[in-house]
Amino acid sequence: MKAPAYALGLAGLIPFIALGFAAWIAPVTSLLPIVAIQAQYAAAILAFLGALYWGAALALPEAQVQRPWLLLGWGVVLPLWAWRMTWGLSVAYSMTGLFIGLAIAYAADVMLRKQLPWPSWFLPLRLWLTLGALLGLGLTLVRLYTLNPAG
Repeated sequence: MKAPAYALGLAGLIPFIALGFAAWIAPVTSLLPIVAIQAQYAAAILAFLGALYWGAALALPEAQVQRPWLLLGWGVVLPLWAWRMTWGLSVAYSMTGLFIGLAIAYAADVMLRKQLPWPSWFLPLRLWLTLGALLGLGLTLVRLYTLNPAG
């Protein structure tokens, strides 16, 4: 399970990194579509991360699930946050919110790790995937703020 999770997880970073670099290479007139595509991908990933909590909670025998409202509730908060960040606000605001959402999602994974049946290699993988996603979003954010320093 570890090898496919790493291979597919790292492959999932391709859109983040490629679009982050595209934000710097593409003409300014193409920047908004690049940002929109990257924001949609980041929102999909945040929704996926929320689903992990439901899957983890449901995989355990019911008697072993500690604080089910917290686990299942957090699984709903992430997609709602992602959805809110795609409402057509300023692109810098949306991308910043998605960046923060991915960082908080990882922090929550660390805080809740003892309640979840994840294998020992999962959190290190999540760290690398989170850092890769933040790098891609960060590249785009820096590009946006260099073009419009006021945000």
